[in-house]
Amino acid sequence: MKLADCELCKSDGGVIVLANEWLRVALVDEPDYPGYVRVIWNDHVREMSELHDDQRMRLMRTVFAVESAQ
Repeated sequence: MKLADCELCKSDGGVIVLANEWLRVALVDEPDYPGYVRVIWNDHVREMSELHDDQRMRLMRTVFAVESAQ
């Protein structure tokens, strides 16, 4: 599900460096935060607690991989 008024639903959220059917990883051009990266779930969720356990694990594995790569 996408929400019309959600900025991350309406846009890529940055320069996409990885994308699959569940999520995307985007580099964000933010001068005050060089190297800022977003891991964005493709379907709109307000909180991570809205994800099923397996979805939350997939998201967090990606977050940890991104943190390790930086």
